[in-house]
Amino acid sequence: MTLLISHSPKGGVGTTFLSAYLAVQFAERGLDVTLIDFTFQDDMKLYFGIQPSQELSALGDRNAEPLLAAGVQLLQGYDAAQDPTIRRDLQSGRAFSDSNRLYIADIPSGDRDLKALLMPHATLHLCALLPRAPSLAALTKIDSDHPAIGLEKTVFIMNQVDDRQRLSGDSHTFVRELFGDQLIGSVRRDEALNETLAMFEPLTKYAPTSVILPDLVLLARAVLERCGIATDEDGTLGAGA
Repeated sequence: MTLLISHSPKGGVGTTFLSAYLAVQFAERGLDVTLIDFTFQDDMKLYFGIQPSQELSALGDRNAEPLLAAGVQLLQGYDAAQDPTIRRDLQSGRAFSDSNRLYIADIPSGDRDLKALLMPHATLHLCALLPRAPSLAALTKIDSDHPAIGLEKTVFIMNQVDDRQRLSGDSHTFVRELFGDQLIGSVRRDEALNETLAMFEPLTKYAPTSVILPDLVLLARAVLERCGIATDEDGTLGAGA
């Protein structure tokens, strides 16, 4: 079993977006992937072109058939995480019982307790950052007991990079020099992402030439390598995502 925790101490940095498109990449490479949305907003499904009114099956509900989108099994985890029985399953790792499946837990920035609950079972903690002062200032909040540099399971993803902007370029350079190979990837900024959400269309269909897409391919490859997972396919983010 592989568990990826997607959590940042600062909200609004693109954690859900990255979780969704990494899940698609992993599925395209032939992996069995379950993506669990632990956020109250329940907006992960938008990245799959799914209408807000369509409900996802709840984590732990064995009577419901999980929705499959772009090869990814989608589950809603917010309500389930409030249930004491399921929370015990999360704490023990029983909620991630399929040893052949890759799980991604998309956790809101404010739910540090859930992150701490899952970290002992995590293969990798993906922490998204923006090249902006408030996001970088939150680096001290990643782990209250240890500095962010050298955290064994934590890697960083710089999102919405625009090297044409001085602050963005300087911030990108700063993080790269500070964290070295802990900065596992960077994703460029493209307004097409917001447009595609408004249209309820997958990015690959609405903006197939977006600069984001090749960045995500490289990022997925780096994450899988860090997890020690080999796949037969390179992955190209096809039209189903």
